[in-house]
Amino acid sequence: MSVPDDRLPTTVGWGIALATLVGAIALAIHEPMVAAGVPVGFGLAAAIGAVAGSNCRVTIGAALLPLAVVVGIAVVGLAGVPVAGLLAVIGVGLGVSVCGVVFGQPTSVALMRTGGAALCAAVLAGASALLALGIDSVGGTRAALTAVLWLTGDGVSGLLVALIVAPTAVACVLFVVPPAVVTVPTRHDSYVASRNALAKLVGFAAALAVVGLSILVVLSSLVPALEPVVEAVTGSVAVRGLLVAVTGMALIVATVAVVVRGAWVQRSNRRNAAIAVVAGSVPGVGLPFAAAIGVGGTETTLVATLFGATAAVLGIGWLATWLYEGVVTRDEAPGSATAVAAALAAGGIVSGASVDTVTFGLATIRAAAATFVPIAAALFAYDVGRYGRTLARKIGAETSSRRPQLVRLGWSGGVATVGVPVAALGLAGAAVLAPTLSVPATAGVVVAVAAIVGGTWVLVR
Repeated sequence: MSVPDDRLPTTVGWGIALATLVGAIALAIHEPMVAAGVPVGFGLAAAIGAVAGSNCRVTIGAALLPLAVVVGIAVVGLAGVPVAGLLAVIGVGLGVSVCGVVFGQPTSVALMRTGGAALCAAVLAGASALLALGIDSVGGTRAALTAVLWLTGDGVSGLLVALIVAPTAVACVLFVVPPAVVTVPTRHDSYVASRNALAKLVGFAAALAVVGLSILVVLSSLVPALEPVVEAVTGSVAVRGLLVAVTGMALIVATVAVVVRGAWVQRSNRRNAAIAVVAGSVPGVGLPFAAAIGVGGTETTLVATLFGATAAVLGIGWLATWLYEGVVTRDEAPGSATAVAAALAAGGIVSGASVDTVTFGLATIRAAAATFVPIAAALFAYDVGRYGRTLARKIGAETSSRRPQLVRLGWSGGVATVGVPVAALGLAGAAVLAPTLSVPATAGVVVAVAAIVGGTWVLVR
């Protein structure tokens, strides 16, 4: 017999997934934004699951995490109405939690790496929001690019400064990057020699360029025919663009190297995924930002708001992941089935609370279905999930027989199915009768209904 664990048996897990599908469809009929939120939840779950694997998978997961968050915020923003936005968030929660039911809960390593990826992406998203505000302040993308190209100044002096800054940044990168990134300990001495030689080569090339430009400027004062050549070189967009690109790439690599060095100092385990996390987070934030800025007609302030909200959500996600990792480490984490039940119940409650008046019509039927079906599915998921956890701990998730699981699924599903029309008929009766009771009478009715429900539950148990 295998060692019992906390994973749900396969049959129970797929039963809960089917109930989640039914509840999500009922919610989507009432509010279609739920259907847009569930795929975002799938993306988040895929990102969390990917970061637990190899460095290649960590890179993919770290890139997918901010992308899913950006899409999720866009979906919630497009909802417009607060209720629709809240139901879209509930749809995201359904997508994440049902993946946990089917594929298993995230491990401590996955949560740790997810938190690191969320923190890195939050910093990048915040920087992107500030960059978008800067672009808006200078008058647009074209004006911002022009300002960056000529940041060091116009004319010969500006080009000389750029010729000094670019190689200096490259030399800094050579000494900031940790040697372990590009070599092994046995070749450390040869790496140091090669690095020093390359730094000297970069310095020699920069000095040669500065001296050559200075000589050309002096000669142009003596030979007027050389003045157009000096103007063409100092005013060339290609030359300035090349120097700016080299400087920018060097600064990015230096920043990543500093982050990686700090992460390696703090962590003592051999499999540190800091490089993979950063390598995935940069395109995961940069590509959506470039796409949003590049779309014609998109307001830069709207892009800044989107990525500012993304930074806030990712920051909250980092904190939540860090706290949840401690709960998982202490073996106190609630089951994924409980999360599914909570999300379905919240969706049913929000749908029911959004109904202003009860009338006989198609809208009322949709509202009733979106209220009672998710709540019934939530009760089913909670009951079956508790049974599945007990079965897995006593027998084992892999060795549990399918027949008792199917029997329990049928029993719980039948009770939930019967409860939906009963509740719907109760709502219809309440709409027809519409009694007006005093406060003591209302309290008595509530207590009586609670007693009936409690007694029925005791008899069923």
